[in-house]
Amino acid sequence: MAIPTASDHTNGDIGLEKQSHPSPIAFAHVVLRTTEDNFKPMVDFYVDMLQAEVISEAEEFSMLRYDFEHHRIAIVKMPQATPQEARLFTAGLEHTAYTHATLTDLAKTYRALKEREKSITPLWCVNHGMTTSIYYRDPDGNKVELQVDNFDTSEGADTFMRGPLFISNPIGTDFDPDEWSGEILSKMREDGSEGLSAEEVRRIKTRKEIGARSRVPGFVYGLAN
Repeated sequence: MAIPTASDHTNGDIGLEKQSHPSPIAFAHVVLRTTEDNFKPMVDFYVDMLQAEVISEAEEFSMLRYDFEHHRIAIVKMPQATPQEARLFTAGLEHTAYTHATLTDLAKTYRALKEREKSITPLWCVNHGMTTSIYYRDPDGNKVELQVDNFDTSEGADTFMRGPLFISNPIGTDFDPDEWSGEILSKMREDGSEGLSAEEVRRIKTRKEIGARSRVPGFVYGLAN
């Protein structure tokens, strides 16, 4: 995998014209605080979910990576940290998201996490339109989104997000992950790569329209719908 450089990420690509200073070329990493009790479960969760490796670890922290970057996630143990439940509705980070290359990769991940000895099951499965997304909660209650892009180009996603379908329904359409993954994995090649035709990929990625929707379901936040 080639490491992105400044030339791969120009402001012109996203329509930024008048700036007082340069934009970053990439998002680098996220650091999560956790309690003493949840330090190991948190590290294990992200290692399992992202198939990451621990690149550096000490008594108070663990640094993980899954690609070319020296670390993408750091887990920091803080004795003073309080459990997530006590601050569920305070302002702060909503979730982090990680992109898979293909529908098959995302479906394989869903199935592997579900079928492991200590099953990890989704909180919410939704086609947002520009992404097909599966949300989980980590041991601290932070939401984690695994996704695949539904458009081949950023221009395609931009057009959709500025269009009437997304304006009417910026939340998305929920889907059954077992039915969804079953269809995708039934076409998987013997080497584990994507076996869907281009037409099948387009059909599965295209959001089923359900009309106007403006609120995330209550169960995503532990509330009744």
